[in-house]
Amino acid sequence: MTEPLGPGCEILGYRLERVLGRGGMGTVFLATQLSLGRQVALKVLHPQKVGDPQAAAAFFAEARAAGRLTHAHLVTVHDLVMDPARGLYCYAMEYVPGGTVEALVTEDGPLTRITALGIIREIAGALAEAHRQGFIHRDVKPANILITRTGQAKLLDLGLAANRLGPLGGASLTPGGRRLSVVGTPEYMAPEQGRNPDDATPASDVWSLGATLVYLMTGKTPFAGSTVIDLIVRAAMDPLELPEDFPSDLTALLGALMAKVPGHRPRDGQAVVDLLQRLEEGQFPKPGTTLEHRPKAAKPPSPKKPPVSAKPLALPLASPLRRRPPVRRRLR
Repeated sequence: MTEPLGPGCEILGYRLERVLGRGGMGTVFLATQLSLGRQVALKVLHPQKVGDPQAAAAFFAEARAAGRLTHAHLVTVHDLVMDPARGLYCYAMEYVPGGTVEALVTEDGPLTRITALGIIREIAGALAEAHRQGFIHRDVKPANILITRTGQAKLLDLGLAANRLGPLGGASLTPGGRRLSVVGTPEYMAPEQGRNPDDATPASDVWSLGATLVYLMTGKTPFAGSTVIDLIVRAAMDPLELPEDFPSDLTALLGALMAKVPGHRPRDGQAVVDLLQRLEEGQFPKPGTTLEHRPKAAKPPSPKKPPVSAKPLALPLASPLRRRPPVRRRLR
């Protein structure tokens, strides 16, 4: 397509009203769906990406991934339309009046505990549905969370979503076979995802959700670095530092959400929802302990009692029974 798109243009049954935002893959317009007379957010693939098969495939995958998911806290996709002859590839999604939570914190400062946890709980519910359907978001961050005029949180931008039931693919490699690309936003990226996007799991989204909570309550990202590599290394190696007056129960929560080892985190969005329910009910451990979300280990079977006629077992005097000292875990 050679003519520029702008307000007043009509394409594929939609009239463009104004630009809502621009990203690496496309431009999002506020548009009117002419057949129904309703406002939608219409994402249009950048013209320079049209000739790139990988970019087009990723664009379609984004639309189809979002279209498969239905949840109150996920932005709904209505339609996928295209006109290859004109180089037009678009998909229409629910228009959510309001702004991002990143903009909210930038303008008004850190959020209250109740507001921040409410947002995190709603987005955890959205991730729970995505994870149930086999998807990993891979870019959970404040800029991808919309706040409606009624205060409801909605997760958007599945452009980096990966179907963990199928191949990820699409990464650029060096001649030696090493990955060039970084998938996600480094400030909110789990350590394993920074090392290799193919290693991302639902627990990686959980880490990003924890990093988002840090930003909501402090106005700062959890780690900083002078370069992307420096930032990825710090997230993988440095302990999480929080303000001295940060609530102790939320410190324990973040210790779980942002554990360096993926297996020590809640496994997915639903596990985070469950964890937040425990927090609300006051079932969190005392300050200074590490909270890990792991299945409870089965209790070992009780030893059978010896028959009455059996003689008691004599222990050598040189080997008295001793209790093992408790193992203390440090919050990493």
